[in-house]
Amino acid sequence: MARYLFDTNHLSAAIDDEADVRDHIFQLRRPGHRLGTCVPVLCERETGLQRTHRREHNRRLLITLLRQIRIWLLEPPLALVYAEIFHDLRARGRVLSQVDMMLAALSRSMDAVLLTDDRDFEALPDLQIENWLK
Repeated sequence: MARYLFDTNHLSAAIDDEADVRDHIFQLRRPGHRLGTCVPVLCERETGLQRTHRREHNRRLLITLLRQIRIWLLEPPLALVYAEIFHDLRARGRVLSQVDMMLAALSRSMDAVLLTDDRDFEALPDLQIENWLK
Protein backbone atom coordinates (compact mmCIF):
# COMPACT_ATOMS: atom_id res chain seq x y z
CA MET A 1 0.00 0.00 0.00
CA ALA A 2 1.13 3.53 -0.75
CA ARG A 3 1.83 6.26 1.79
CA TYR A 4 0.80 9.89 1.27
CA LEU A 5 2.32 12.74 3.27
CA PHE A 6 0.36 15.99 3.55
CA ASP A 7 2.13 19.32 3.23
CA THR A 8 0.45 22.29 4.91
CA ASN A 9 -1.29 23.48 1.75
CA HIS A 10 -3.05 20.14 1.23
CA LEU A 11 -3.92 19.75 4.90
CA SER A 12 -5.39 23.26 4.84
CA ALA A 13 -7.38 22.52 1.70
CA ALA A 14 -8.85 19.41 3.33
CA ILE A 15 -10.35 21.50 6.13
CA ASP A 16 -11.17 24.55 4.00
CA ASP A 17 -14.02 22.91 2.09
CA GLU A 18 -11.89 21.57 -0.76
CA ALA A 19 -14.10 18.58 -1.49
CA ASP A 20 -11.64 17.14 -4.02
CA VAL A 21 -8.97 16.72 -1.34
CA ARG A 22 -11.40 15.11 1.10
CA ASP A 23 -12.69 12.83 -1.68
CA HIS A 24 -9.12 11.71 -2.41
CA ILE A 25 -8.61 10.94 1.28
CA PHE A 26 -11.67 8.70 1.46
CA GLN A 27 -10.96 7.03 -1.89
CA LEU A 28 -7.41 6.12 -0.84
CA ARG A 29 -8.30 5.01 2.68
CA ARG A 30 -10.84 2.44 1.46
CA PRO A 31 -8.24 0.12 -0.12
CA GLY A 32 -5.87 0.64 2.80
CA HIS A 33 -3.43 3.30 1.65
CA ARG A 34 -1.87 5.24 4.52
CA LEU A 35 -2.21 9.00 4.73
CA GLY A 36 -0.48 11.21 7.23
CA THR A 37 1.31 14.37 8.14
CA CYS A 38 3.77 15.44 10.84
CA VAL A 39 3.95 17.90 13.71
CA PRO A 40 5.87 20.60 11.79
CA VAL A 41 2.98 20.75 9.31
CA LEU A 42 0.53 20.98 12.21
CA CYS A 43 2.61 23.86 13.59
CA GLU A 44 2.34 25.71 10.28
CA ARG A 45 -1.40 25.03 10.12
CA GLU A 46 -1.92 26.23 13.70
CA THR A 47 -0.01 29.40 12.88
CA GLY A 48 -2.46 30.00 10.05
CA LEU A 49 -5.45 29.23 12.27
CA GLN A 50 -4.33 31.87 14.75
CA ARG A 51 -4.92 34.54 12.09
CA THR A 52 -8.47 33.51 11.16
CA HIS A 53 -11.76 34.78 12.51
CA ARG A 54 -13.13 31.23 12.63
CA ARG A 55 -10.15 29.87 14.56
CA GLU A 56 -12.07 27.48 16.86
CA HIS A 57 -14.37 26.25 14.09
CA ASN A 58 -11.38 25.52 11.83
CA ARG A 59 -9.49 23.86 14.69
CA ARG A 60 -12.47 21.49 15.23
CA LEU A 61 -12.44 20.67 11.51
CA LEU A 62 -8.72 19.94 11.74
CA ILE A 63 -9.25 17.64 14.74
CA THR A 64 -11.94 15.77 12.80
CA LEU A 65 -9.65 15.42 9.79
CA LEU A 66 -6.83 14.10 11.97
CA ARG A 67 -9.05 11.12 12.81
CA GLN A 68 -8.71 10.14 9.14
CA ILE A 69 -4.95 10.55 8.76
CA ARG A 70 -1.94 9.63 10.87
CA ILE A 71 0.62 11.81 12.58
CA TRP A 72 4.00 10.42 11.64
CA LEU A 73 6.79 11.09 14.10
CA LEU A 74 10.14 12.56 13.24
CA GLU A 75 12.49 9.99 14.72
CA PRO A 76 16.21 10.68 15.36
CA PRO A 77 17.47 8.73 12.28
CA LEU A 78 15.61 11.29 10.15
CA ALA A 79 18.26 13.87 11.09
CA LEU A 80 20.76 12.16 8.79
CA VAL A 81 18.37 12.32 5.82
CA TYR A 82 17.58 15.96 6.65
CA ALA A 83 21.30 16.82 6.74
CA GLU A 84 21.88 15.11 3.38
CA ILE A 85 19.05 17.13 1.83
CA PHE A 86 20.31 20.36 3.40
CA HIS A 87 23.88 19.91 2.12
CA ASP A 88 22.76 18.73 -1.33
CA LEU A 89 20.54 21.79 -1.75
CA ARG A 90 23.18 24.15 -0.37
CA ALA A 91 25.82 22.77 -2.78
CA ARG A 92 23.45 23.57 -5.65
CA GLY A 93 22.62 27.03 -4.32
CA ARG A 94 19.06 26.09 -3.40
CA VAL A 95 17.22 26.75 -0.17
CA LEU A 96 14.09 25.25 1.38
CA SER A 97 12.50 26.12 4.70
CA GLN A 98 13.32 23.87 7.62
CA VAL A 99 9.77 22.50 7.63
CA ASP A 100 10.00 21.70 3.91
CA MET A 101 13.33 19.91 4.41
CA MET A 102 11.78 17.89 7.27
CA LEU A 103 8.88 16.95 4.97
CA ALA A 104 11.29 16.01 2.20
CA ALA A 105 13.35 13.89 4.60
CA LEU A 106 10.24 12.16 5.94
CA SER A 107 8.88 11.57 2.44
CA ARG A 108 12.20 10.17 1.27
CA SER A 109 12.72 7.95 4.31
CA MET A 110 9.16 6.55 4.21
CA ASP A 111 9.02 6.30 0.43
CA ALA A 112 5.85 8.39 0.69
CA VAL A 113 4.17 10.51 -1.96
CA LEU A 114 4.39 14.14 -0.86
CA LEU A 115 1.10 15.99 -1.37
CA THR A 116 1.99 19.59 -2.10
CA ASP A 117 1.56 22.42 -4.56
CA ASP A 118 4.86 23.96 -3.46
CA ARG A 119 7.14 24.07 -6.49
CA ASP A 120 10.22 24.45 -4.27
CA PHE A 121 10.21 20.66 -3.90
CA GLU A 122 11.11 20.38 -7.60
CA ALA A 123 14.68 20.93 -6.38
CA LEU A 124 14.52 17.33 -5.11
CA PRO A 125 13.60 15.31 -8.21
CA ASP A 126 13.83 11.97 -6.38
CA LEU A 127 10.72 12.82 -4.33
CA GLN A 128 7.37 11.45 -5.43
CA ILE A 129 5.04 14.44 -5.55
CA GLU A 130 1.35 14.82 -6.29
CA ASN A 131 -0.71 17.99 -6.36
CA TRP A 132 -4.39 17.46 -5.62
CA LEU A 133 -5.09 21.21 -5.73
CA LYS A 134 -4.90 21.60 -9.51
